[in-house]
Amino acid sequence: MMNEAVEMSWKHKSGVLFVCSVLLMAAGVMVHWRRQAAPAPANLGISRYTVKRTLGPIKIDGVFDEPSWRAAASTGPFRLNDGSGSPPSRVEAKMLWDEQNLYFAFECDDSDLSATMTKRDEHLWQEEVVEIFVDPDGDEKNYIELEVNPLGTFIDLFVLTPVVPIPFESYNIPAKWAVKVDGTIKNSSDRDKGWTVELSLPLKEAVTAPNLPPKDGDKWRLNLYRIERKPLEQYIAWSPTLKPSFHTPSRFGEVTFSTWKAGE
Repeated sequence: MMNEAVEMSWKHKSGVLFVCSVLLMAAGVMVHWRRQAAPAPANLGISRYTVKRTLGPIKIDGVFDEPSWRAAASTGPFRLNDGSGSPPSRVEAKMLWDEQNLYFAFECDDSDLSATMTKRDEHLWQEEVVEIFVDPDGDEKNYIELEVNPLGTFIDLFVLTPVVPIPFESYNIPAKWAVKVDGTIKNSSDRDKGWTVELSLPLKEAVTAPNLPPKDGDKWRLNLYRIERKPLEQYIAWSPTLKPSFHTPSRFGEVTFSTWKAGE
């Protein structure tokens, strides 16, 4: 989420308000959405993505075997959050939507899977995690934050700026999520391959959105992140904030909702 010292300070000391690809694990094979990443230019713009509709039901199981996921476009590899280039540990994502949900799929290379937290709403940003920040109206004043670690532990937060000290445990949305790992967690003696995260965010939770469900051409601001701790600490973003903090909504990426279906 941030470098660890800044993140701990931001979340612990300020008392932040938080209210309101196909993967075939059975065969032991991870199918990657690889892209060639160019070095980050000094004037790096925000990232953009067109979210298309699903072709049918999505089962949230961490396995991207539905035709919708096979047809969906990848974001391409994320970058280091400071914009300096590509991280050693690749991560890519895909997004889809239907009348009820906004769907996310992450694929993360990881040679040393690490996580210990198993209770909902623990401080997952202290460990390895993927994160989703969603600002439906793009006003940079409030946004949803979701995090999932390799053990499948989840935290959901509603971030308001300026921050107010209300316990974030009171915010619990009916999201669904699932994780699949290809390797062993908390065992640095072997070499792991990676992990995937699949998550659905109910559109009704996007209370600041201009339209629900979104209309064709509606634009939201959101960002996708990953924190890697082992073997090398890395802060990774779809749309790099170019600052130590992930909480930089002016640098969130832009997604455009399309009524076209995945693959069209």
